[in-house]
Amino acid sequence: MDIIKQFQKNIVDNSNNSINYYFTKSKNKYIIHIENPKNETINICDNNIDFYTKVVNMLFDSDNKKKDGCFNYEHPDDDDPLYSYEFENLMVRFLTSDYCLILIDENFEPLSYLCISSNTLWTLCTNNLFRNKGYMSLLLDHLFKLIDHNKFKDYIDLPNLQIYIKKNNPIKDGLFKYYKKYKFKLENDTHEYLIMKYNI
Repeated sequence: MDIIKQFQKNIVDNSNNSINYYFTKSKNKYIIHIENPKNETINICDNNIDFYTKVVNMLFDSDNKKKDGCFNYEHPDDDDPLYSYEFENLMVRFLTSDYCLILIDENFEPLSYLCISSNTLWTLCTNNLFRNKGYMSLLLDHLFKLIDHNKFKDYIDLPNLQIYIKKNNPIKDGLFKYYKKYKFKLENDTHEYLIMKYNI
C-alpha cells in the first residue's frame, strides 16, 4: 500500500467533513496537516487508534511512573487528575486545535508536533525517542516555508505570531535560545510564561 493510501486509511477521520487533512513532504519525512477550525474532536476507530495513541503518548504519558511524554513536566504530582483521563479525553486536550502539524517517518511514527491557535504556536514537541536529530527544525522550517507561500493566511499573522514557554519547563533556557534562531524575541515575562513574539 502506498503512503497516501496509508495516510487516508490510518489517519484521516473519514466520518467528519469539517476537519481537513493534508499531507506534505520535507526531505525524507512527511508532515500531516490537520485543519480543524471548529475545534471538533477527531473520531477514533480501529484503523487510526494506533497512530493517535502514539501521538498522545508522545505528548503526555498517562503512566505516572514513567512520565515520558513531552508535557508530563507540567503535571509532576502523581495525583494530578490528568493521569486518570481516558484516551479520548487526552485526545481532546492535546489534539483539539485550529491547526496541527505532525512530522512522521515512512513508518508513520510521530516524530515532532506543533499546533496553531490564536496566532500562537503551541505544544511544540519532539518525541523523546527521537530527540537531537533536527526533527523540530525540519518541522518549523517547513512551516515557515509554507507561511512564506501564504498557505497559513487564515491562521497566522506573522508580525504578531507568538510562542509561550512555560517557566517550569526544565529546558526553557535552551528553548528560548532555539526560538531566537527563528526570529522570535522576548515580548513579555509573566509569572508563568516567557512569551516570545516574531520579530520581522
